[in-house]
Amino acid sequence: MAMDKGRFAFLQRWLARTSPADDPGHIAPELRQRLETFPITAGIGDEATAALLARASWFLLPGGETLVREGEDDRAVFLVVTGCLGVFTPDDHGKDRLLARIPAGETVGEMAVIAGSAHSARLVALRDSELLRLAKDDFEDLLARHPRLSMNLMRLLVSRLQNTSRTATGPQMARTMAFVPLQAGIDTRALGQSLVAAFRGLGLEAEPVTGDAASNDSNWFARCEVENDVVLYMADAGETPWTQLCLRQADRIVLVARAGEAVTLGFSDPEALGRLRRQHAELLLLQAPGRPGRSALGLFPETPVGQHYYLREGNRADLARLARILTGRAVSLVLAGGGARGFAHIGVIRALKQAGVPFDFVGGSSMGAIVAAGVAMGWNTDELEARVRKSFVEQNPLSDFTLPLVAVLRGRKVSNLLRDNFGDILIEDLPLTCFCVSSNLTLGRTHIHADGLLWKALRATVSIPGLLPPVVHEGQLLVDGGLMNNMPVDFMASIAEGPVIGVDVAGDEPLLADSEDFHEGPWLQVLRRQLKGAPSIVSILMRTGTVGNEVQRRHARARSTVLFTPPMPGIGLRSWRDFDSAVEQGYRHALDVIDAGGLDFMWTIRGHGGA
Repeated sequence: MAMDKGRFAFLQRWLARTSPADDPGHIAPELRQRLETFPITAGIGDEATAALLARASWFLLPGGETLVREGEDDRAVFLVVTGCLGVFTPDDHGKDRLLARIPAGETVGEMAVIAGSAHSARLVALRDSELLRLAKDDFEDLLARHPRLSMNLMRLLVSRLQNTSRTATGPQMARTMAFVPLQAGIDTRALGQSLVAAFRGLGLEAEPVTGDAASNDSNWFARCEVENDVVLYMADAGETPWTQLCLRQADRIVLVARAGEAVTLGFSDPEALGRLRRQHAELLLLQAPGRPGRSALGLFPETPVGQHYYLREGNRADLARLARILTGRAVSLVLAGGGARGFAHIGVIRALKQAGVPFDFVGGSSMGAIVAAGVAMGWNTDELEARVRKSFVEQNPLSDFTLPLVAVLRGRKVSNLLRDNFGDILIEDLPLTCFCVSSNLTLGRTHIHADGLLWKALRATVSIPGLLPPVVHEGQLLVDGGLMNNMPVDFMASIAEGPVIGVDVAGDEPLLADSEDFHEGPWLQVLRRQLKGAPSIVSILMRTGTVGNEVQRRHARARSTVLFTPPMPGIGLRSWRDFDSAVEQGYRHALDVIDAGGLDFMWTIRGHGGA
């Protein structure tokens, strides 16, 4: 395979070193010191360490290469000395899915030795990695001769079992990240220093590494990773040997560009070349004060890009948010639909903000989506409350009745209301990552709105079937999101790593009739019954559009790290005039949950969380 100059230089430095298998009496002191910090070899003593190194073979696995485990290697045990391996399994479509990372100090293959079972996953070097190999017989003999090594192995396996038993949001935190400028003049050194301060705010030690370190050998890079929780590789502008080395060393790639400016430098995505197998590179858009965001879509027609984020100049909150996202500690907020009961979301948000909870990702369905969009717009709680009150209490958007050929309402008032509040901003240009869901009647599945006009996406997610006309998207009919997924925690968990706050306001409001013939008789008699509480066409349609799927609802509740369920007795889907009461009940309920220890996850984002 072709080898770039940066990798060739790396291999030259590596080949010049003494191999432990060739001369175990002259082991580099750095390696001995490193072994003392590894979970499986910690405290085993000089005799056991020497025996292990005498039987081990040392080799380099270049980034992107698969660890072949066939023949004699089928039952061998491998110790990652430097670098990182990725554990991959096929998804439902047969594509590689990154299940976990195996960083330096971890072992792989010991389960196959103990259980005698076949390997179920594929291991790929996420960056240039050095490994020690122990044959099956040698590994078993070492365990028998050195009880401390055997005890360490048992502790390691128990720790892994405990970790897999906990609720996981994805692979463990990436510890090495490459930041690649896409335009000339981007000050990556200043960006690195700013991020170091943000990571330290999470209680993490971080170090930015620039091209000045290019001449160092692999030991230097390994020490850098051991001594820090996060290593930031600040690449050059352009595909230089240093940039290529940064890409090989990184578990996570972040492209950096100034918002609103054309991208002038190319980027060869290692994923597209088939060498490395990670998530797609992410995009960081630097935004100058007073300049609006710019759509990140379409900038890379030949390079798939994953999530994108905005970093406003001088905005410490944005830096802290980026640090949380990059370390798998992003705080996500998912708001369910529920008509007028959705006003309680505002009270919950007020209580969370008072408790110092930041929001990094927001999403929702129906009324919950409207409130979530307000949070993504950057409205404070007072502005959010004022806008929702004016739109749904002082005005009545659900009043433009028409001949019910398609729906009971025209929907113009709702559309105008959404345009007035959200303008023509695109979802992908919001300061916070935001989405909402609607129900695709044409295809019979949930539709995710993560880009496009915000007001139009909100118009779709509140289009209760029969009450408001559907929104037409590429010839397909989109209606209220609550019909299929009223609380989309599942989608949020797929795009964000970290705690998910769920707020379910749907409640269990009964829709009852006091007689079987409540809909029969002269229309005046039916009207009188409705005035006394019998179900009307509007209440039936609203209930239909927001009832959702009970199985999905239970699943969403279970996947929420923190769940808020304001009771709101007497407040129904159409209780628009009970705005103040709903907000207050949401606020009081949230305070109760918080006082009961509902925000335990906050210790990880307040400077007390290690890697």
